[in-house]
Amino acid sequence: TSFAFSGKAILNAFRRTGGDTAEDPHDVPRKWHFIAIAAVSAVSVILQVVLFDISIGLATFGVLLTFVLAIVAGRVSGETGVTPVGAMGKVTQLSFGVIDPGNAASNLMAANVTGGAASQCADLLHDLKSGLMVGSVPRYQIIAQACGVVSGALMGSAAYLVLIPDPQNQLLTDEWAAPAVAQWKAVAEVFQNGIEAMPEGALMAMAIGGAAGVVLSILEKTLPKAVVKWVPSPVSIGLAFAIPAYYAFSFFLGAVVYAISEKFAESWTKRFAIVLAAGIMAGESLMGVADAIYKMVVG
Repeated sequence: TSFAFSGKAILNAFRRTGGDTAEDPHDVPRKWHFIAIAAVSAVSVILQVVLFDISIGLATFGVLLTFVLAIVAGRVSGETGVTPVGAMGKVTQLSFGVIDPGNAASNLMAANVTGGAASQCADLLHDLKSGLMVGSVPRYQIIAQACGVVSGALMGSAAYLVLIPDPQNQLLTDEWAAPAVAQWKAVAEVFQNGIEAMPEGALMAMAIGGAAGVVLSILEKTLPKAVVKWVPSPVSIGLAFAIPAYYAFSFFLGAVVYAISEKFAESWTKRFAIVLAAGIMAGESLMGVADAIYKMVVG
């Protein structure tokens, strides 16, 4: 719904204005976008067909669905700071459960394509926004991101093979609980028998959630600014249902602390709140990695 309200602005972004055909040398040429989209989409379809025996039609459908879900992921990540990778993958799993029931391979791998692409879209948007804030050149950022994608894919795959050489026996154990993997596996198994295998009431819950999202998005776009701030964010509500409860509760506590701090120390909050929160998140992540490495080395 929010995307539909923004349709005019999106179309204008692809049009040249005022008859001026000169492009900013620091901007990303429009042809780069179309060439990259066509090339990556073709490679994605080919790899799905060759490696996982997914039909060309289903692979193409999954790639096309990715564009829509990437918009959703970008908005959710922009509003909350959390990219809903799992939630985006579940949408694809649901779609393929209806279209191709009984095929767990197409269900899982198509969901991975969609979830991964939507996640990277949101993360790269964060990078571009950060670069814009510090005055970086967009064209150079895109080149750097392309290099990072290649090197990151190689190093990430190598690290995975080193840490988990036997995923069939190592995953879903006490050592590698992989809760996200367990969720995706469970959904794929449900959809092996088609949509009839969904829990009772699931379709009604989906309909209610979808209707609520449409209504809240319309209210966000149509109500006066003085009233809009009291309209609950549909993406935040949806995210709270998709992530563990302790994450949602932590978000709530953080928002309350921020509101109180802004009330009594507005200047200090604007200067240090984001930096402090980023430091807490980075510190927790670094300590988690350090602890994992320590346990791997010490045994």
